[in-house]
Amino acid sequence: MIRPQPALLLLAALALGGCDLTSRGDGAATGSIGAGRGGDAATASSALTNVELSRLIGSKIGSALNDDDRRLAYEAQIRALESGSPGAPMPWRNPASGRYGNIVPGPAYDRKGAQCRGYSHSVTIGGQLEIARGTACRSPDGGWSAVG
Repeated sequence: MIRPQPALLLLAALALGGCDLTSRGDGAATGSIGAGRGGDAATASSALTNVELSRLIGSKIGSALNDDDRRLAYEAQIRALESGSPGAPMPWRNPASGRYGNIVPGPAYDRKGAQCRGYSHSVTIGGQLEIARGTACRSPDGGWSAVG
């Protein structure tokens, strides 16, 4: 049985999820909506990270990653947005799965009073390069959220 609080948290996160544009290395693009799943409190926390990452890199790429990959990718994404130099790659790698990626943040700019940055997140899965591009803005609580 699913407990109501984690399920409601997950539903709220999914309802607030945004669309983004992901593309394969060959230039083909697909629109996607972030997704996640929940259960107990630890799973709900993990699901929230999965939802946020899916919003940043797309559910197509996110669903191909395991939990450790997603955690490493999300941590690198946040580091890149927080302190990455514009145009400088912020790498992540999971030696256990062999998956790896780079986030390249753009310059910070102001958008309706919020600090925002464009980014490109490339992920290599089984030798196949996948690329997500988007924009994230700092929310009033200090976190980063994908926009537009």
